[in-house]
Order: sequence, then structure tokens, then C-alpha cells
Amino acid sequence: MRPVTAILLATLMLASVSSCKRIEAKLRRLAEQSGVTPKPPPPPKPAEPVLTAEEQAIEKKLQESAMTDAAAPEPAVPAAPAFELNKSSVVAILGYHDFRDRGGSPMLISAPKFKEQMQAIKDSKIPVIPLSDVMAWKRGEKNIPEEAIVITMDDGWEGVHTYAFPILRELGFPFTIYLYKKYVGGAGRSMSWEQIKEMMQHGCEVGSHSVSHESLKKRPRNAKADADVQQWILSELKDSRDFLEQNLKIKVTSFAYPYGNFDDAIMETGLQIGYESLVTVNGQKVTWDTPNGKLGRYIIHGDNDTNFKLATSFRGRGDVGSNKFLAATSKNDQGEQLIQLKPGPDEVITDRTPLIEANLKKLGTIVPESVKLRIAGLGTVPADYDPSTMVVSFKFPYKLRREDCALSLSFQRDAAQPAEVVSWRFKIDLKAAYLPAQ
Repeated sequence: MRPVTAILLATLMLASVSSCKRIEAKLRRLAEQSGVTPKPPPPPKPAEPVLTAEEQAIEKKLQESAMTDAAAPEPAVPAAPAFELNKSSVVAILGYHDFRDRGGSPMLISAPKFKEQMQAIKDSKIPVIPLSDVMAWKRGEKNIPEEAIVITMDDGWEGVHTYAFPILRELGFPFTIYLYKKYVGGAGRSMSWEQIKEMMQHGCEVGSHSVSHESLKKRPRNAKADADVQQWILSELKDSRDFLEQNLKIKVTSFAYPYGNFDDAIMETGLQIGYESLVTVNGQKVTWDTPNGKLGRYIIHGDNDTNFKLATSFRGRGDVGSNKFLAATSKNDQGEQLIQLKPGPDEVITDRTPLIEANLKKLGTIVPESVKLRIAGLGTVPADYDPSTMVVSFKFPYKLRREDCALSLSFQRDAAQPAEVVSWRFKIDLKAAYLPAQ
């Protein structure tokens, strides 16, 4: 910068400062003349004290915590726990054939006897469920009752519609019919398509029972080679299913082996072509581990109750015909509750490890060794029975994760009398159970 220019700038700055001072002085004089005292300038803001190293670390943590709290949503009540599959359930599948006013042959049961059996199941409160529920359970999609019954009927006799269907419909029981291609549609004493469709509207599921109802282990007369046999087996399995699906507009996923005859190769063929379940005539209950191609059934032979009793006897408890079932709300002649239950029937609780109690004092005498408590998901549990107080008790060893708990208590008042059973259930409010204590 040139000396002349610098001198000029300095002169201008000095003139500006001098002018500002003159203006301030003039303003003060005017304020004094008007009697107004100007406000003093605010005192300078005191400097923040320098934080120590320890204070700086604390301040940093507080700032980080505040940022985290601002970013995180408000803590909500935990959602209900994930679905937990109960693999301890047991299912009995009953198998029937034809129905008439009277019995007379192993494949024919009288309507009165069938009604008696179905009413015994109803009184027992053992649930009757559709076969599709069993398969959904085995797929891990849903739970089924701890003990359950499935009702099936083979061949497609008209007596199913005439005699069995009204009873099943009245009691609200679902059922499955297995039909074979050469005996369906109203020929002889077979059901018509209209009758089948009517039942399908009221809890009836349909499965395949082959094309010809011939034993699948029997070699066809026109089969010249093993390949011919395999082709025939494939057609018996597949053509019968396609036939039913086309006529009923449904998906058929279950097959009943004619006469119960099959081997592992036949079973594998059935599974490979898309059957989800294949049922036998072997009197065995279905559990989680039962192969889907070997689901056992208890075939009822005429009016004989033997297989029915085996089917409806669960885990050492007598069959449904040998037990007396009490309602959880039963009362004595004085109007007093016969059995005091805690938690009570349909009660909603928040304790996830509840103490179960049943006071049997109003019943009179009890055979101590006859007392058994069953809980869905656990089976028979080691309940305590105190003969002096006549109270049955059991404390859950772990937290319940389901919203519903079903229980069944059996006992005898006298060793010579049949066991009596009372069943009830209570609910757990899982949402409330997770809330912090007030």
C-alpha cells in the first residue's frame, strides 16, 4: 500500500471515531435535558469455569445418554412370547365303516351303539378334532388339545349319511370319510355326491381310499413285470385323489390304505405324490413322532366295544365309558360347590407360575393313590395330596408362556367305584403379567 493511501485511510478512521463520540455526547445531553437516565450497559457475562478432566468425562456420558434416550422409543409392554408348540399331545383315531338300525357284522355298527359311544365321548369332554388339525399340529403350525379324538369312516356307505351324520352333527363332531373311486356317486348303497357335499358343509373332510379298494400289496392279474405293479399302485393312489378333487373341488391330502395293507415303498410313493397323511388299521395312538405315512387307527368292529375302550383310554386313565365326569361347577344337595378349584374355571390370572389347588373335602372320602392331575403340555404331574385337608396342590415349576391352561383331575371316592374326572381351564393375561409391579 502506498504511504499516501495509508495516511488517507487512517485520517478517515479517526474522523469516523471522532464523529461517533460527538454523536454519543449529543445524545447524552438530550437525555439529560429531557430527564431520562440512560440504562447502563449490561455487565459482561462471566466466563464459564473450566471443567476438570473428571467433570468433562461425566458431561460426555450425560450427553451420550441423552442422545440414546432421544433416539430410542418409549419402552412398551413386552409382546406376547413367541408361539410354543406342545409336542406332548396324544390323538386316538377311530375307524368305522357302515351303519344300520341294527348291527350284525364286524363292518356294521348299529345306530344306537354308535350314539352311545359318541355320547360317552361328549360327556368325557375329550375334544373331537378334524384330522386337518392334527396335521397342522404335526407341521408345527398350531397346538391341539393334550388328548383328542378323530373320527373316520371308510368306503362311503349310505348309512354314514343316514345314521351317523345326524348324530355327529347334533354333537358338533367333525369327521373324515375315505372314498374309493369305484364306489361313490350313488351306485348301490353308496352315498351320492349331493349327500357328500351336504356333509362337507357340516364338518366333514374327504380323503381317498384308492380306485378299486384292492389290497395295494396284491399283485394285479395283468401285471407282467414289477414296473407294471408300480404303475398300478401309482394309479390307485393318484387317480383316486384326482377323481375326488375334480368332483368335489377340494384338495385331498389324506389316504386310507385298503384293508390296512401297505409297505414302506407304498407309503413313500403316497408321500411323494403329495399325500400328507396315510392312515392304517393298526390300533395305536398318534403322537408327535408318529410317521405321517403310518397314522394308526382303532377300527370299531360292529357293536363290540373293545377297540373303542382302548382308543378312549388315555395315559392309564380308564376309557370314557368307565369314568364318571363331573362338571367343574357341580354342587351338592345343599347347593355347595363340590370341588373348590384355584385358579377357578375360566378365571383370568397374571401369575405365570400359579399354584394349582383342588379342595375335595365336600366329596367325602377319597382314595389317596387314585388322585391324578394332568395338565396340557405336561401330562400327568407330581401333584401333592394331603389326606388331612383333602387338598390337591401343584406349583408350576416354570413360567407359563401360553394364554390358556387346561387341567384334568381324576380320583376315586371308593376303590370299588369308577374314577371320577373333573376338567377345567383358566387363562393367563400375559400382557398384564409383564407389567411392572405398582
